[in-house]
Amino acid sequence: MTRHLSPSITLALSVAALALSGCGDRSDPSATPMATASAATGIAWRRGDVTDAFAEAQERGKPVLLYWGAAWCPPCNQLKAGLFRNADFIGRTRDVVPVYLDGDTPGAQAWGERFGITGYPTLIVLRPDRSEVTRLSGTGDPVQVTAALDAVHRGSADIDTLLRRVRATPGALSADDWALLAGYGGWYDPARKTSAGAALGALADAAPDPRLQRQFLLQAQAVANDDAPPLPPERAARLRAALATVLRDPAEVRANRAALTYGAVALVRAAAPQDAAARQRTGDAIVAALDPLFGDAKLVASERLSSIVAAIALFRDRAGEDAPVPAALRRTVRDRAAWADRSVTDAYARQAVISTAAELLGEAGDADGAQRLLTAELKRSHTPYYYMPALAELAEARGDRRQALDWLRRGYATAEGPASRVQWGVTYVEGLLRLSPDDRATIERATGDVIGELAGQPEGYRQRTRLRLEKLGKALAEWSVRHRGGETLARLRAAGAQRCAGQRDPQAAAACRDWLPAAGGTTV
Repeated sequence: MTRHLSPSITLALSVAALALSGCGDRSDPSATPMATASAATGIAWRRGDVTDAFAEAQERGKPVLLYWGAAWCPPCNQLKAGLFRNADFIGRTRDVVPVYLDGDTPGAQAWGERFGITGYPTLIVLRPDRSEVTRLSGTGDPVQVTAALDAVHRGSADIDTLLRRVRATPGALSADDWALLAGYGGWYDPARKTSAGAALGALADAAPDPRLQRQFLLQAQAVANDDAPPLPPERAARLRAALATVLRDPAEVRANRAALTYGAVALVRAAAPQDAAARQRTGDAIVAALDPLFGDAKLVASERLSSIVAAIALFRDRAGEDAPVPAALRRTVRDRAAWADRSVTDAYARQAVISTAAELLGEAGDADGAQRLLTAELKRSHTPYYYMPALAELAEARGDRRQALDWLRRGYATAEGPASRVQWGVTYVEGLLRLSPDDRATIERATGDVIGELAGQPEGYRQRTRLRLEKLGKALAEWSVRHRGGETLARLRAAGAQRCAGQRDPQAAAACRDWLPAAGGTTV
């Protein structure tokens, strides 16, 4: 099973439910906007008004900490359950102007486009002049994240400047500079991803501290594309040595848990590309080193549960995607998923951990267990629509197309927030195109409804909404050629042009009018 929205078996997962009304936790960005912050009461998030946050930053000479998230997003809720409750992190937020930007608030997608933010969650530090300093990792050790904020407070240069200095004069970097680089969380941003491996490799070569060298080495391989060429022998040997050292030290395992967990397959392949026995030993060592994290009460529940992700991913890599997971591993997944369901009651932590538990059950071959877990969670969650695409995927996998489409339809019907409604609406239409392609009337009606979500949103055709509608437009163009949908496409294009005329920005309006290719376009 692969979740539609936030797959946990890929390194793209950054970090885990839901803010319950009236919960009173000030680490919740939906709390009173101008609440007074302290280590006891939480972070004083300014909610939504980014312009005011920058005005205050200019007045006070402080940077802005912008948190971009969504109420339904499991990794966002993992941040609320973990990092945002860390006393050291809370204390460091006194040196910044913290602002929470929910992706469904008016104008949020325009701000996301302005700052090049695409995925939830993103933590970005900006100067009062709105230039970017760094993006913080929500999956790393809180010590590294708070050290990065300290470096910002003391005036360290921005990430791009530091990366240039690493290549030119690495010896000139200060301890604060290295702390900022160690806590950087933007390696998976689209603008950075293609060069991330090379940049991290350069950091590994230049870092003055052996622990940092190992961190960057592991990260460099974890972010590499599947089609990346094999490492040179000397580099592979260095990676093997670094990996062996990390795996012997529980503290380093904990600090590098994201790369080890979600990059396990890439690390094993790179460290022992030609030796199956060595790959097996390396993989077993990673699994054994990560397993104690399940018992680490200092980690949030979803991170504890994710300690078994690498075991499943490495098994799949060896045995193939369709091979049945060994019974012992399947039992462990079931037992730990049951622990999560039984013991995790905190609202934020539960949103993250139930998503992870269902994903792991599906990956372990227990689709029925995942179905039961998610169905039961619908009654507890304040965003039940989040789980419905996963339930649709389970139904589709067992051949029940009608049930799959019903879950997708219900998800769209109950989704809340303008950007989220477009996202769930696009998912529903994509399901119709895949599972019921000859039902042109329903496809046209559902697509028209999604287009209608732009009504009253003069800044709506931005960032995530724009990307999703563009993707849908290509899918509709391909469908129209294969299923005689040219007339349908022409009517939808006309309807879209009417809605797009309401976009305030002329460039956005023009792009909006072109999101759906002309009827009769070629397949893509």
